[in-house]
Amino acid sequence: MHVLWRGSVSQRTRLVSGLLLFAFAATHFLNHALGLVSLEAMNTFDDWRTAVTRSLIGSIVLAAALLAHVVGALTKIARRRTFRLPRWEWLQLVLGLGIPLLLLPHIVNTRVSFAVLGIQDTYAYELKRIWPDAMLTQTLLLLMVWVHGCVGLHFWLRLMPLYRRLTPVLLVLASLLPAAALLGVVTQGRVVAEMTAEPATLATFRQATHWPDEATNETIVGWREDAQEAFYALALVAILLGLGGTLRQRRQMRIPVQYVAGPLVKTAPGPTVLEISRMHRIPHVSTCGGRGRCSTCRIMVFGDPAGLSAPSDAELQTLRSVGAAANVRLACQARVRAATTVLRLVRLGKDMEQPVYVQPDESSGEERELAVLFVDIRGFTAMTEKKLPYDVVYLLNNFLETIGQAVYGSGGWINDRAGDGILAVFGDPTGLAGACRKALMACAEVDRLIGLLNRRLESELAQPLRIAMGLHCGPHVHGRIGVGDAMAMSIVGPAVNVASRLEFVAKEMNVQLACSAEVALHGGLETAGLVKRSTPIRGSAQPLEVLLFESARDLLPRLRPREAAAPTV
Repeated sequence: MHVLWRGSVSQRTRLVSGLLLFAFAATHFLNHALGLVSLEAMNTFDDWRTAVTRSLIGSIVLAAALLAHVVGALTKIARRRTFRLPRWEWLQLVLGLGIPLLLLPHIVNTRVSFAVLGIQDTYAYELKRIWPDAMLTQTLLLLMVWVHGCVGLHFWLRLMPLYRRLTPVLLVLASLLPAAALLGVVTQGRVVAEMTAEPATLATFRQATHWPDEATNETIVGWREDAQEAFYALALVAILLGLGGTLRQRRQMRIPVQYVAGPLVKTAPGPTVLEISRMHRIPHVSTCGGRGRCSTCRIMVFGDPAGLSAPSDAELQTLRSVGAAANVRLACQARVRAATTVLRLVRLGKDMEQPVYVQPDESSGEERELAVLFVDIRGFTAMTEKKLPYDVVYLLNNFLETIGQAVYGSGGWINDRAGDGILAVFGDPTGLAGACRKALMACAEVDRLIGLLNRRLESELAQPLRIAMGLHCGPHVHGRIGVGDAMAMSIVGPAVNVASRLEFVAKEMNVQLACSAEVALHGGLETAGLVKRSTPIRGSAQPLEVLLFESARDLLPRLRPREAAAPTV
């Protein structure tokens, strides 16, 4: 299924209904814009348009679309367990609740009055009713509907590369149509006012259009008020249900959710992981706004998968489309049932790989025995010089996610990244023995996952991704370094520079991994028969003994059992 059509049945229903309503609004506004030509042009196009929209099938489709969109929106509000939303979602929510205030009276004045009372709601009739006293409310209604529709379209279509390339042109068109529509209404509103200025002409006009008398007009006003009150009663119920669920959930927060490289929070059973992130202000990418289409909110789940709700067919379709591992879920779809640990796989900005909550004493630092791994794509500049920026970002995000899965899955964390390079760090309560073993297993997993990534991107890459890794270990200072908001958890120590040098050695020797013999010793790696070389290290009088691996997967058969891995002293 194409990315644009992913999602649950209810999500796709809201999408289709929204597209139908947007198409209706767009053609209606185009009809308004023809007022810049003539009133006759407006009426001619309106006859063609209403022949479709007021036919039996057209009426059923439009009514169903409006009902489905409204019910879907109110249901979503009622099911919300947090109202901490991105600004664009708040805009959609406010506009969605505000539009009926002006739209329902307009529907009653036109379609309902035509169908029930026989009023001929031609363009001339409507222009006479709204010009000039009601122009302010009609202008506001037009702009609210158009902005609501365009925002929804933007956050749906932005998953498509073609849309991003056409955005400037579409933005111009999206600005011109409502402007032309309002100018058309103003132009012909004046014309109709002049045409009906004479009492005799006005009387003939009223008779031709079945203009409502005072009693009929009071009836129409009553219908308008009833429609508004009914909608806002339903909206109030939905909001109260949403707020009630939120408050009830706060009283039941007892299930722990641990974010890898992030905080430990507590929640009640029921909300999605994305909602939990928003409740606790934890940065969490979600390009499609939690509709299960884009996969950017995906998480890796550690421990018992029963801690989250079972994935739906719609979620599985999205996960399969990105080749996700078995323990990867969509945060916007996975609802928490029991204690769980999750890793956000796509993170942006200064919060990437950094805890949201920091203890006061972290800035003092501590000395730890750590293994350090550098990973880099070989020939990345040449590989991407002819690609579009979006394609480069897409490739990098896939690469970073792959490395993140291997590193975090092996018990390490990503300390830093620059371009296509990553610095990963591994520690363990047992010291270097456990840290080096984790790092070696991570290298093997990186090799395996890069192979899977290459198969998945085979049609998009002229040649497979090739990586170089450098691995070393030693004592480091681990702490929060920087000034003000720029402070971040980091490590400082000579092994960082050595690991960086070994990554360069791997490139020089055309191998995948250059690992120091010290890591092999502490990690319990059998080294007999391996390719070795001595490498000079800046600042050290003695060269470093290095082991070379064409494929990091060759490490696994050489790892001794854990109890026999630690070196004897």
